[in-house]
Amino acid sequence: MGHTNSWNPDLEGLAERFALGVTRDPAVALQQWHADLHTLHSSLRATAHRLADQRLSWPARIALNTVPDGARLLLQWSLERQGRPELPSLPFLSPRLAYAYCASLVHQRAQPAASAALREGRLLVLGLRRDTSTLENKGRGVYDDHLVVLNGWGRRGSVHFFPATTEPSAQYSQRAASAAGGGRVDARYQDVRFKESHGADVDRDGVLDAGRLLAGTYFFTEMPRLFLDDRAFWASQAQTVERDTNGDGRFTLADSHRIDRKGVGRTMYIHQGGPMNRATINTWSAGCQTVPKNLYPTFLSALGRSPRFFYVLIDAR
Repeated sequence: MGHTNSWNPDLEGLAERFALGVTRDPAVALQQWHADLHTLHSSLRATAHRLADQRLSWPARIALNTVPDGARLLLQWSLERQGRPELPSLPFLSPRLAYAYCASLVHQRAQPAASAALREGRLLVLGLRRDTSTLENKGRGVYDDHLVVLNGWGRRGSVHFFPATTEPSAQYSQRAASAAGGGRVDARYQDVRFKESHGADVDRDGVLDAGRLLAGTYFFTEMPRLFLDDRAFWASQAQTVERDTNGDGRFTLADSHRIDRKGVGRTMYIHQGGPMNRATINTWSAGCQTVPKNLYPTFLSALGRSPRFFYVLIDAR
């Protein structure tokens, strides 16, 4: 059963013990639950809560709701599903904790089919995104997100983290292009070295709007051709993106008409980006998910040959 070693706890075991205990005596189970989690770091406590939430049967939830502390816990879990999860410092202390953390997020946030695939030990890729301005690094992008390969190489329980970006860089924004009268289309993009325009004019103001993949669940397969001279992956169905229509470099509720379900098709790929070991980093992303070129071979090895996988993208903090 659950081991409460605060350095390398068995969070899956703790969640299972709690789920079983609730059906017998919810008050006693709650008392033990709080004692088990008391010494854990906040990110590990949150992981344990997510794992317990997805393990509870409906009879167990009904029983838990009969205890005031249990009713508060169910409400807490409901509210946490609506917020952004904490992205703790990486790497984790152990592969077991890393896998438990990622699995808890998949079970909480992904579509049921993806959650079921993970339980079956199938390959799955998790994207953990931190909000970053497209103007960062003079519009060349930064690798401050992560792509996590779970159950790679057909190895159940394996976890591999890769630095990545899941957001576009401003070098591909029409706002960084030269204006007819001099300067830039948007003066805020003065320091950006423009490459080419990507996007869709969803608010019909005459300027293409940069987009990023909307957090959610997608299914990816390998593309039948090379992209940027290497293997790449695309979604099996049309994707949904959110657009930076006000051009401030962020994707927020302040952007009118921000949700775009038609303008991108399947073109938000997963592919290699520029290397991380240079003084000047360039992610090569116009909205795709990119992994640094020098780490990309290891990423491909983790995926294996001709992979087919759910990709679960989560906005974290």
